[in-house]
Amino acid sequence: MNPKKVAILITFVGLIAMAGLVLSVSNVFAQGERPLAEMALQKSELPEGTAVLSNGPTKLDDLSQPINSSSSAAVRVHEFLEAYEITTVGKFQIAHYLYRYQNANQAEEQARAFTEYGLHGEKSQSLRPVLVPDASPAINKKVTGQNIRVTDPETGGVYYWFVGVEGRTLTLLVVGGPSNDSTRVAFESLKDRIQQR
Repeated sequence: MNPKKVAILITFVGLIAMAGLVLSVSNVFAQGERPLAEMALQKSELPEGTAVLSNGPTKLDDLSQPINSSSSAAVRVHEFLEAYEITTVGKFQIAHYLYRYQNANQAEEQARAFTEYGLHGEKSQSLRPVLVPDASPAINKKVTGQNIRVTDPETGGVYYWFVGVEGRTLTLLVVGGPSNDSTRVAFESLKDRIQQR
């Protein structure tokens, strides 16, 4: 066999071996990360009488979720790799969205951008958003973040948002309902479950 062809063949086999090594190492790291479906709220954790509208993976072009292809650059600062949602109706409107990014820095930057937009974005005057102190007694929280409360000017109802990060995963929890303590209590209970997973 021609020495030049042998050298090319050896180089090609070496590249294939290197690619296999890189893939196996990245799979080892990826296996340590929990699937988004396991991190999401489960049907059994929802308040009684809650009906699930959607539950499963979602894509950037799904305009029903908060970070989507039509989101402004102020809201969507990074492209997510995968996303998952569970949305419900019942006594409360509940939605839990999870977005996995390339790395933890991207997830944290996305959380900051989403929080900033929620507090100061184009609808902030009518929704009157406020940061809400964390009232959770939970310790050893795996997911950390901030709480925002907004008021629906048409119904007078409230929506509590939790914007949190665990590793390279952004989690958005929203619980909407009447402007009494029941909505806040439901929000805190669900948030505690998410934070301690």
